[in-house]
Amino acid sequence: MSGKNNASQTLFRFVSLRNPQLTETKERNLGFIHRPKGVTGAFDTAVAGKSSRASKLSEMTNAARTFSNSGFETEKKIEEGEFGKLLIIGRKISKREELNANELSYVKDYYSHLIDNYKELTADGIKIFSTLWNNYIFQIVTQGDFYVKEAISHVLMAIHIGFAQSMNLADPEIIKANGGKPLEKALDGKIVLPKFLFSEDAVTAGSVSSRAASGTSANALSARTSQRLESETQALLSANKALHQKEALEKLNAELEKLQKKYYKSSYQAYQNEYARYQEENREALEMYERKLAEIESKITEDTPEEEKNRMYEELKRYEVAPFQFSYKNEINLPDLKDKLSPESFDIFIKLFAEFDHQKASEEAIKDGIRILSDNTLRIGSQNITLDDELESYSDALNIVGSHISSSMQTALENSPLQQQQYVNLAGASVPVVQSTARTPMAYSFYSHNTYGFSGAGGFVNFSFEVADSSWSVASAKIIAASDTAGSFEENFSNIPVINDKITLPTCLINKFRASLAFRIEIIFDNGSKASADLGQLYPKEDISLTGMLTLKRGVVENPEEPENVKIQKRRNFGIKRLGVADYLKVVQSVHAYVPGEVSNIENVMASELRHKSSVARDYSEITDTTSKSQETEKISDTTKTSRTDMQTEVAKELEKQQSITAYAHFSYNPGYRLDIGADYANNTAQHDSTRQAVAKSQEITERALERVLTKVSEERVQKIIKEYTETNVHEFDNRGKVTETDDADAAQPKHITGVYRWIDKKMKNQIYNYGVRTMFEFMVPEPSRLHRLAVAVSKAQVLTAPVDPRTAPERAWTMPNPKSATIEQIQHWAQIYGVQLTDMLPMKKDQNIGRQDIKIDGDDGIRALGIDIIDNYTAKSATITYGHNRQKHGFLGNKTQALNFSNFNGGMLRSASTDTYVSIRTAGPIGTNITGHYDYAFRGENLNGCYFAFNFKCELSEAYILNWKTENFNAIIKAYEDAYQKFLEEQKRLDEEQKAKEAEAKERQGNFYRYMEHDTLKHNCIAYLLQDYLNPNTLGYESTNALKDNTRMDNFEVYLNDNLDQYAALAKFMEQAFEWEIMDYTFYPYYWANRKSWQEFYLTESMDPLFRSFLQAGMARIIVTVKPGFEAAVQFFMETGIIWNGGAVPVIGDPMYMSIVDEMRQPTGVPQGKYWITRVPTTLTILQDSSTGLPVDPLHPLPLFREDYPENCENREELVFETSFRLDTEAQLTHSDGATTLPKELTTIFNK
Repeated sequence: MSGKNNASQTLFRFVSLRNPQLTETKERNLGFIHRPKGVTGAFDTAVAGKSSRASKLSEMTNAARTFSNSGFETEKKIEEGEFGKLLIIGRKISKREELNANELSYVKDYYSHLIDNYKELTADGIKIFSTLWNNYIFQIVTQGDFYVKEAISHVLMAIHIGFAQSMNLADPEIIKANGGKPLEKALDGKIVLPKFLFSEDAVTAGSVSSRAASGTSANALSARTSQRLESETQALLSANKALHQKEALEKLNAELEKLQKKYYKSSYQAYQNEYARYQEENREALEMYERKLAEIESKITEDTPEEEKNRMYEELKRYEVAPFQFSYKNEINLPDLKDKLSPESFDIFIKLFAEFDHQKASEEAIKDGIRILSDNTLRIGSQNITLDDELESYSDALNIVGSHISSSMQTALENSPLQQQQYVNLAGASVPVVQSTARTPMAYSFYSHNTYGFSGAGGFVNFSFEVADSSWSVASAKIIAASDTAGSFEENFSNIPVINDKITLPTCLINKFRASLAFRIEIIFDNGSKASADLGQLYPKEDISLTGMLTLKRGVVENPEEPENVKIQKRRNFGIKRLGVADYLKVVQSVHAYVPGEVSNIENVMASELRHKSSVARDYSEITDTTSKSQETEKISDTTKTSRTDMQTEVAKELEKQQSITAYAHFSYNPGYRLDIGADYANNTAQHDSTRQAVAKSQEITERALERVLTKVSEERVQKIIKEYTETNVHEFDNRGKVTETDDADAAQPKHITGVYRWIDKKMKNQIYNYGVRTMFEFMVPEPSRLHRLAVAVSKAQVLTAPVDPRTAPERAWTMPNPKSATIEQIQHWAQIYGVQLTDMLPMKKDQNIGRQDIKIDGDDGIRALGIDIIDNYTAKSATITYGHNRQKHGFLGNKTQALNFSNFNGGMLRSASTDTYVSIRTAGPIGTNITGHYDYAFRGENLNGCYFAFNFKCELSEAYILNWKTENFNAIIKAYEDAYQKFLEEQKRLDEEQKAKEAEAKERQGNFYRYMEHDTLKHNCIAYLLQDYLNPNTLGYESTNALKDNTRMDNFEVYLNDNLDQYAALAKFMEQAFEWEIMDYTFYPYYWANRKSWQEFYLTESMDPLFRSFLQAGMARIIVTVKPGFEAAVQFFMETGIIWNGGAVPVIGDPMYMSIVDEMRQPTGVPQGKYWITRVPTTLTILQDSSTGLPVDPLHPLPLFREDYPENCENREELVFETSFRLDTEAQLTHSDGATTLPKELTTIFNK
């Protein structure tokens, strides 16, 4: 058996990736129709004279407005014009109809009239080509009449055939460039658009300032978005106002406490100074009085009559000195407050403790200013403003301010929404639920709040804006402002995170504007982008709420103030790379020859020997396994039946083994079975190198698979298998005197016979065939799962809400990192959230009265101390002292001054002096104090017999008690939070287990579900890359219906039928049909290629499906998509110009790389790729050496041998077989014998049955 073997099988398929083989692009390559040299027109002039910042397409569009297309207005005019016959021929060429001799002769003669003897275009030729090409370019630029454009292209095709015939088609260079039939290639010519016109030059356009160079984007907000932003702003307004009020009150409280301390210190110092002055001014008189008094006392004895005593004391009155009198300014007095309080605090103080028309006072204060009329009255314009009469001391003021701080904090808490993270169980893993709030990236909300103030500004500004995701965190933000009160100034912020896809700046411009404000903000994001907004001049007499879009600067410049070299608008296709071409290859295997293998068995029959050999096979169900894994067999056969493992299965296993190496990050999506192993080894190679590598790779695969087959066969040959069945085979070897006919007596004697059995091996021919070529594009997508993460939305019934840790609550009104910083209001709110029963708190305020304490002095002028114990857990904040005293000596000594010096609780002393005998009831205070626990109250008498004190203390809970109470309840709240979080984890675990059980039941279905999710998300990213825009609603996400309007119902639903719908539909059809999305390949790179701030989020992602987990954890994805056959030119045209081709023959832009791809697409499929190679595969077949094959075959070729006609195409030529090793030996052939059998009778009886 010899000849060609048609029984072949496809061993496996694979893809080889490579760069295209660079084609011949000069004129002698007849596969392309170029615009002839010297042919120019209005579009060339427009492009050559374009400005440095204009694109070529825009300049040609402008030129098209004034271009005259006379004679080419309609297809009919072309048919009736001078190019009518050429149009008919061109149409036949486009339909691939055969041209007759007359038509070929016509186009040849037509072209010959356009050239001179040197085959250069004449003036008329240049004119004709200019007319055709200019009108063709006009139709492409304007996307005007489709049929006119096609007609011009057909005319150019016809003229191209004439050009081809004008060349020497037998020239070896022409044949080398076009193949053996150049004219046939010319008939399939592709029109090449001039690269000068349609490919933007990435050259430096000049030096301009970076502000002008950076690309900007700013769109007007829709009414719905503006309304949403305003409503969200209003929802937070009350909380912001309350927090601002609280901060202002806290500032006032701190300033009043400082003034209180200064007042007590200054009043005591004034008292000391005044008393010292009194002593100095009356020193001589006082000394005289003391001398006279001493003289009188020395003269008075027990016997001195009363009349004499009275006379002497009456005489002493001439030396009396007026008693010391001291007065000081009131604690609360407007001059001090105005001078020492900040303007903002003074405003708040007056608003708290006086009643007046705020708006009127604010307006009049600008014109007339503020005049202080008295300690408690001021005048602004026509209004006299008087403080509340009940306000007598700083203690009174501080109590009222404290209550307002508490109420402001309560308001802030009530109006601040608590952000709680929700989780949903997906596929056995808890996934954070992204808030479903619609976001418009770069949409900002500006809110200015202005409080009417008459001594200073009293407003603030809130500014926030929305972003796409967490990668848009703010590195720095600068506010440039100018106001009527602060002039020009800047405020800077940095490191502002994204919370719920929103950036909220800290409250800014606090108390820095009044009636006029100019506002501009400049933002630099961590991802390198910049944004800005200029709101211009504002007049915030009342609250102002504004919304708009930030201007986003996508071009990041290192030094924004320095000039930079700017590259003009070439469509760069960022993130997309044209890889080249993908060869779809398959390895086809066929039998080349059967060759003898190793010895499998030897049978020896001695001379004159009769031997019987039998084998019994009985079906036996027992299978014995031992720890040594040994098996015994009882099987003796004359031959072995084939049961070899198929080579193709082993190759598939080997490919699967190779694929599993990168399975964690690589997947080829295809509803059918498809193997792709080429992406790992063929980068940046041309056709020849790619072929060599593909052959080498295929050989490696088959050799490795062959090793597995060899190993398997080897194991099978020594394997012991118990098979017992009821078949009995008996072989009789009879060598008793059976000799061949011969005259040689010695030779006629019986001889020993040896039968050698050999294994039969197959030699297989392996050949790679190319069955298609595809253009490939590579997309590098960062954070490929981000769109999926943002889209996660589930039913609330499946959502678990994670408890919020009070220590890290996102809203500042709620955050209490530790007991000391926590407010009582915060603890009460958190206790209500977590159901904590707070421990009882003593009353915040309490009065303590200490009754009259009489002290006997008896003229002792030393310092004494009266012990006072303040109520436990309280601090005395103010004290009112009631006191009295009486002099030491009675009667005649009544004219001597008596004085009581006593503490003011602030380190100073108060003094009460009198010449009266009794000072019965006097009051001092209220005096601000800050005493806790036991206090030794100091006093000293002068000429006193006794005194008494009574105290009234206004007490508040002590800081130590409040801190202890807050700590105790703070710990209780944290414990409740931890218990709630533990319960949340347990519930989460329960749902996880339930989901895992469900997943086990539907694992395959979920796997397909995950694949579709990955596929659609990656496809979305790729299409956005192709459009080079994620956010433009006219490219992706066009609003084609009124479905999302609030009032849309079934009876008023409509589709917007307009030109935009047609353009959007054309875009959708092109994107969906031009690429082979269903077989795109993608590789996931780990989390560390994502934004650094997303590392933890991606790293901790879990999914029960390993491929989907790789998708969720991927920091970057590499996606390879092939172009659907027939769309290559349209895709390339779109990639270069951004224009969707509207049908007809697509011209080729003069890019040598792409022209090479176009040329390769014309190559036929199904042709051998490289050289074939031979592999040797063992079988389990055996044959008797030097014996019959048992088949009626050609005696010269008992076993198949398929000779190769072209052995030079074989990679390993020494493996080829040209002559068979088998011969048919008729003498050794097994034959039937008529002789009686020598078998025992019992065996023959069994066989005869």
